[in-house]
Amino acid sequence: MNHGAAIRSLAAATVPMLVGLGSTSAFAEDFVVSNLSQINSALDDAGPGDTIIMTDGVWTNQAIKFQGNGAAGQPLTLRAETPGGVILNGSSRLEIGGAFLVVEGLRFEGGSLDSGHVIRFSSGDVESTDSVLRDTAIIDYNPADRNTRYFWVSLFGLRNTVENCYFENQDHSGVTVCVWGDWPNNHVIRNNHFVDRPEGPENGWETIRVGTSEVIELSSQTLVESNLFERTDGEIEVISNKSGDNVYRWNTFREMAATLTLRHSYGATVEGNFFLGENVSRSGGVRVIGPGHRVYNNYFERLEGRTGGIIALEAGEPNAPDSGYQPVTDAIIAHNTFVDCEEPAFIISRSLGSDGRTIPPTDVMIVGNLISTPGEVVATGTGGVIDWADNIAFGSGRGTAPSSGVTVVASDPMFSSTDGFQRPANGGPADNAVSPTVAIATFDIEGQTRSSPSDAGADEISAAAALRGPLTAADVGVSWDLTVDPGPIGPDATLGAFIEAEEPSAILDPDSDGVVFFVREDSIASGGAVLRSPDASRTNIGGDETVAVYDVEFPSAGVYRVYYKARGFSGSSDSFFRPTGFGVVPTEIETTSSNGVFNWEEGPQQFTVPDPSVSYELRIGRREEDVEIDAIIFFPGASLTQSDLDLLLAAGPPEPCGPDLNGDFRADAFDMMVYLALYEAGDLAADTSGNGALETTDIVRYVLRLEAGCD
Repeated sequence: MNHGAAIRSLAAATVPMLVGLGSTSAFAEDFVVSNLSQINSALDDAGPGDTIIMTDGVWTNQAIKFQGNGAAGQPLTLRAETPGGVILNGSSRLEIGGAFLVVEGLRFEGGSLDSGHVIRFSSGDVESTDSVLRDTAIIDYNPADRNTRYFWVSLFGLRNTVENCYFENQDHSGVTVCVWGDWPNNHVIRNNHFVDRPEGPENGWETIRVGTSEVIELSSQTLVESNLFERTDGEIEVISNKSGDNVYRWNTFREMAATLTLRHSYGATVEGNFFLGENVSRSGGVRVIGPGHRVYNNYFERLEGRTGGIIALEAGEPNAPDSGYQPVTDAIIAHNTFVDCEEPAFIISRSLGSDGRTIPPTDVMIVGNLISTPGEVVATGTGGVIDWADNIAFGSGRGTAPSSGVTVVASDPMFSSTDGFQRPANGGPADNAVSPTVAIATFDIEGQTRSSPSDAGADEISAAAALRGPLTAADVGVSWDLTVDPGPIGPDATLGAFIEAEEPSAILDPDSDGVVFFVREDSIASGGAVLRSPDASRTNIGGDETVAVYDVEFPSAGVYRVYYKARGFSGSSDSFFRPTGFGVVPTEIETTSSNGVFNWEEGPQQFTVPDPSVSYELRIGRREEDVEIDAIIFFPGASLTQSDLDLLLAAGPPEPCGPDLNGDFRADAFDMMVYLALYEAGDLAADTSGNGALETTDIVRYVLRLEAGCD
């Protein structure tokens, strides 16, 4: 029989079945992958328009390098099988290097790094261009030490986008989303949800940073729009602008003890943002430093004003260094609304006279703002050259603002709408209050066209439909349900080697005294029993007393850490001997608990496995009496926690299923490839009928088994 012809015709007939499985073959554009090596193999073949699909489950300690190239309109995509269904933890990280790449649907949760970046838009020397991170979450990716510094998402290259992502509870030094590198880069950060960033002890805890002090003269042209920030209190700068020509628009900041800070550089636009303080302590607005900035159409409500004012025009330094305070010049502050804030709307020349900051703001226009803050003045601070015009205020007075540019009214010009957004009253003092000669904004905060003359404040009185408003969690972030509990998020059990300590391959008695390890039943042990050391005096030289021998099989080549679940019962019953490598006498002392409680103990040595097709011998020796060992786990990557190890032990070593031919504990298209290779080679392992002959019906039978999958 011509096996090759049979395979080709039957494989063509079964392609629809494989696609229905969510799997792939050489004929499809989807590559279904279950581990890192399969991702790398898929990248060798994938190109524009193709998709690499990561199977749902926990991926632990994965250093993914997504390198390749798509094309305009035909991106190369790496995505989760189900959005949110791929959970990356441990020391997992992702590098994106190439052009027109898309990553979507991943969930990084519960892991940590020592340094670097959880996700970065570069890989090796290859930076990303025209690439997208979408529909992805990073949650609680924190180290044990809050001072450990690394970044969650770093943008390098040109024209990359981070959109519809979710970032929660970053509690360590480092920026959540950071823009680096080539200029102008035209990156976009939009429709993301940033939640619960606890306050850090120092600088460097920003939620977004665009640029660094070293590049303040360079134009970035990054767009940050339509993001929701809630309780992102890492430091005073929730957004830190440190490069030129960036735009921050249509964002919502809620209950945030921080400010949007134009820290260095020039030409930033802050437009159409909602700052909703909810009277949270140290909630703030905008800090302005440097030349050429525009701050207009913003809405500030119930802010405490941690800088002494809601909008702070900072004093500058003469000949300021890159990391210093450049003087404020050529700034326009227009059409902003202030409601029930606890500080003046403006502080002029903030920190004038301190640390060499002697230059007040100059060539500044403050025009068409609407202030409704009973009990607070319009402005504090003095100095500089400022043109005030057509501002309307209801409060306790102008403060240091001039009467020529601020009209103080006797009644509140605002009214509440159904969405809680305070708007100017039709026919009230803000209506048509801004002269066409000083009008700045063409549209208002809701995207409605402004009339001429226009209304003071962020909102134009209009019957037109609003295009924008304050954002809520329903408007931004990932498409999948974050409230669905994914279950215990532990390491991927398929990566490790598991040993029940009570099941040694042999128990040796080197001194032939009959005193040897024995098995004792125990209902709280993982396998219902433990290996217990016999009663006798302490053994001071490893290997002279009883030794338990284990033959260990590993799922793949690599370097493994070893963990022992053991316990002792007193200070003279809390240690055993462990080895420094495979097949050697155990001579190193491993200390256990002494209170009868099982703990995981990590051995300091790492074990190298060059060939997973053979077994490796592990030897454990007795040192003190009554010590009990429950289980032993070998696992690659960074050190695991007690809870990680408990989850692994509870999961146990996965069992291979019938159609799984490549040993990855899944039934997918890669197994089909293995099966077809066996069939073509005439290997009776492909005989699914068991009749001792290879027939085309064997292939059909295997495809049906593949469709059934692994339980």
